[in-house]
Amino acid sequence: MKKYTYEIRNVDCAQCAKHLETAIARIKGFENVNYNFATMKLTFETDRTDDFYPDLRRAVYNSEPDAEIISENTKATTHKRFFTVDLIIFILGVIIGFIGLFVPMPVVASLVLIAVGMCMLLYKTAYKAAVQLFKNRNIGENLLITIAVLGTFGLGLFNTIVTEGGATIGEGIDECLMVIILYNIGKMLEASVLASSRKSISNLMEIQPDFAMLVHGNHEHKVHPQDVAIGSIIKVRPGERVPLDGIVKGGSASVDTSHITGESLPISMTVGSKISAGTILLDGVLEIETTSIYKESAVARIMNLIDNAGDKKSKTETFINKFAKWYTLVVIGLAVVVFLIFVIAGLPITDGIYYALILLFISCPCAFAISVPLAYFSALGRASKDGILIKGSNYLDVTAKLNKVIFDKTGTLTTGQFVVKDIISLDTKYSTQDILKFAALGEQNSIHPIARAIQHRAHKIPLENVDDFVEDGGKGVSYTYKGNVVFVGNISRESSDELTSVQVFINEKPIGKILLADSLKTNSVDLCEYLAQNNIKMSMLSGDNAKVTAHVADVLGIKEFKAGLTPEQKYALLEEDLKTQKAGDYTAFVGDGINDAPSLSRADLGISMGLAGSPATVEASDIVVVDDDPGKIKDLHKLSKYTRNIVWENIIFALVTKIVVIILEFCGVIGEGMLFAVFADVGVTLLAILNSLRILKYNFGKKRVKKQQLDITE
Repeated sequence: MKKYTYEIRNVDCAQCAKHLETAIARIKGFENVNYNFATMKLTFETDRTDDFYPDLRRAVYNSEPDAEIISENTKATTHKRFFTVDLIIFILGVIIGFIGLFVPMPVVASLVLIAVGMCMLLYKTAYKAAVQLFKNRNIGENLLITIAVLGTFGLGLFNTIVTEGGATIGEGIDECLMVIILYNIGKMLEASVLASSRKSISNLMEIQPDFAMLVHGNHEHKVHPQDVAIGSIIKVRPGERVPLDGIVKGGSASVDTSHITGESLPISMTVGSKISAGTILLDGVLEIETTSIYKESAVARIMNLIDNAGDKKSKTETFINKFAKWYTLVVIGLAVVVFLIFVIAGLPITDGIYYALILLFISCPCAFAISVPLAYFSALGRASKDGILIKGSNYLDVTAKLNKVIFDKTGTLTTGQFVVKDIISLDTKYSTQDILKFAALGEQNSIHPIARAIQHRAHKIPLENVDDFVEDGGKGVSYTYKGNVVFVGNISRESSDELTSVQVFINEKPIGKILLADSLKTNSVDLCEYLAQNNIKMSMLSGDNAKVTAHVADVLGIKEFKAGLTPEQKYALLEEDLKTQKAGDYTAFVGDGINDAPSLSRADLGISMGLAGSPATVEASDIVVVDDDPGKIKDLHKLSKYTRNIVWENIIFALVTKIVVIILEFCGVIGEGMLFAVFADVGVTLLAILNSLRILKYNFGKKRVKKQQLDITE
């Protein structure tokens, strides 16, 4: 199936977005339909080869008559015109309505002008209500508002004819006009705030480069990043974004990686430095040899994760969508019950209609239908700015409820950047240089962190080719050199040293060993202290030897750990842990290597360290820490709890306000009740939206010094 992406604008509420998504999902041949209300992006998959666009347009129109569909290759032009026309009609409607209400003239003429003004102010809402009801069988806010306004106008007209005898305008006409004016103003403000929030979120994630300056000899020409092949040379100047991942081949510069990793301090790049797409040059000029095509670059992977984040909604968000649907039907039912109570009690029927209409107006579900998904998406945007990519709002909820975190050790809590600490000869025939050479011959083609440390130490030793090279995964390598069988590895995973030991054998006889030390990331200590303070259990599963693992666990305060494990054993231990956890408990697994992919996928929450790592690891995880900094997990947990608090603040505030206003109305405490109903609907929605936007400005606190490392052997 082919995946398609469209932008659909002029969808003004999350409940409307859900109805739109449902309508499109009904189209024959459309699967995995998702409409992201915050980014206005529609994605779906289909294997249809015919022209399906008319079906798409019909479904969109029947759900949202004002919606505008924009493909990836077209530009939006009509939405500005729509806004201008709507504003002109609104102003004319207010003027005509006010003339009829305040300028002395015959009652009939006043009523006609007020009715014309009211129709101009209500037409869009009423039209959408009719289309949604009859074309798509949706009952939502537009229908509630239309019934409430027309019902209030009908009451005013009844009072004019019956109560006032047609001599003066009856009570309710002026209130009806003011209500629809205030409602329209509120919706305009709501749309403005929503557009502003969408812009703020898109600015947080706007990291895509516009072009690449391709170098051919002495010539340069501008091309799209997608047209650059691996191994090409590109030039980047101050103020420009690096369009593709690569290695610096010429020049030096300070770069800003804050949009990618959240790191606020500039980083120096020189010849040989690896550099990621999306990085901004602050000074200097760099020539970069590309190491990936655009769709596999760091920036493309980040944008893909962000675009798909809306597919996986939190339980709260999903509940609100369902709640809003049934809530509207319940409110209409309650309005009918209120009217019947007045009739049965022998109270004035007009009062029964009036209070039923007030209930309809107050009870519109927009406040939580908009603010809840907006809060979650704001959190996803804020996290991405700090270098944390979350694949769905549901994972924010899981993070906030974590009970346990299981860590891999090497590359997760430690840097994985080993350093040779000592070389020991166990046979007088061989010097320490001989031991180092034999080890380097075996590790010369490996990219394992330990192999790289040995290669670095032996960089001045000339290395020849070897014969009969065999790699035994998890144990070591063997080869033939000058008629002797050499084995390099760690036969015994138990070591008397607190260092990682690589042993060298010739013809099965031990001749020496190389001792290496890993280093602990500074923020690992900070993270573990934070988790302990928040009563979140910790465990560490490592493939390293017992002494090293125990030492790291002791430094970090992790009481539960196991060493000498294969990837399969790690997975089995995680599986056992998950089976025994209590209902409502959540366990996270944090890892960085391809061997961690099964565990990352199996855990309640998989967190992978580093976007530049294995694609399988990134794919298997639910959250990606772009810059490999464990301290970001602390930020993630704090943000998830803050977001959850904001969401429940909005829900409780909206419900309590609406209930209080309804009670005050029915107790007769509030006069001019329809005006207060406008506040309980539009005003509460605006306040809830503004509260959600606080997440975009969330401050994680003092920035950490993430480059400093602690030697775990000290």
